[in-house]
Amino acid sequence: MRKWIREGYEVVETAFDHDLHQFEVVQNGKTLFTITPPDLESQTQVVADLDAGEDVNGWEDGNGNTIYVEKK
Repeated sequence: MRKWIREGYEVVETAFDHDLHQFEVVQNGKTLFTITPPDLESQTQVVADLDAGEDVNGWEDGNGNTIYVEKK
């Protein structure tokens, strides 16, 4: 599993359902949001966006919530 470090938080890839993974948005050791892609294609896009350095603010978590992480 991988981890992406951003200003004030990190995104940690975790096992979910066989090949499908979740991505936890963690700040100061606390999980604020969990991004749950609906399928492998969406998961691949999440990884590509994170690899490209994108910030998760404004993303949907897969449950209809918009992610906003205050940078501390």
